[in-house]
Amino acid sequence: MNYKIGDLVTYYFQRTRWHKGLSVHVGLVVATGEYTGNKDVKVMWRLMGEKDTTKSYIATEASQHLSLVDDSLTT
Repeated sequence: MNYKIGDLVTYYFQRTRWHKGLSVHVGLVVATGEYTGNKDVKVMWRLMGEKDTTKSYIATEASQHLSLVDDSLTT
C-alpha cells in the first residue's frame, strides 16, 4: 500500500487486538521513500506505557507490515 504523510497506521498483526478493544501501537506517517532494508516509510510512534503522552520516536518501517487506521478498524 502507498501511504501518504499524515496517515495513521498500526502494525498489521495488531488488527485483531484492535477489534477486541485491546491496546495497539498507532503511529503517524512522517516521510515516505526508499530506505535501507526494504523499508519505505518513516513513522512517528508514541512510546507505550509512558505517563508523558508527548514522548515519541521515529522508526523506519516496511509498509507491508503496516495497516491504515481507517473505517475497517474503527467501525
